[in-house]
Amino acid sequence: MKNVALIIVASLMIVLSAFTKPAQESPVQQNCKGVQSSSLLTGFDFFRTHRQGKDGITSTWGFNAAQTITGFILERTYEDPADPYAYWETVALVPASGLRSYKATDTNVFPGFVSYRVTAVQGTTTVEVSNVSTVHIVSH
Repeated sequence: MKNVALIIVASLMIVLSAFTKPAQESPVQQNCKGVQSSSLLTGFDFFRTHRQGKDGITSTWGFNAAQTITGFILERTYEDPADPYAYWETVALVPASGLRSYKATDTNVFPGFVSYRVTAVQGTTTVEVSNVSTVHIVSH
C-alpha cells in the first residue's frame, strides 16, 4: 500500500512539474535580447577583473566616448554565465562621465567562480553588453 501511494505521489510530481514556467528574466536580461556581442560592436575597448587582496574584486573597463551613454551596470553571477536563466545580480551602477575608462570594486564576494559583465545603458535602453570575465576565488 505504501509503495502504491509513493508511486502515485511521484507520478503527480512529474506530471505537475511539466507545467512550471521558467524563472523571470531581469529587466537588463530582457533588454539584452538581440544585442550583439561586444566583440562585434566598438563601444567597449576592454573589460578586466582582478582580485583586490581580501577587499574583493575590481572591474575596470574602457568605453568609446563617441556614444552617448548615461551609465553602466556592473553585474555578477556565481552560476554558468552562458546559461540564459542564470541570475545576474547588480553590483554597482556607475554614471557615465565622458571618461574613456571606469572602475568599480565588489567587496561582497564569496569563494567560487564569480563572473562579471558590464552593460552600457542610455536612459532605460541597453546599448551594449561587455564580454564576461570570470575570477576564481579559493578562499578569503
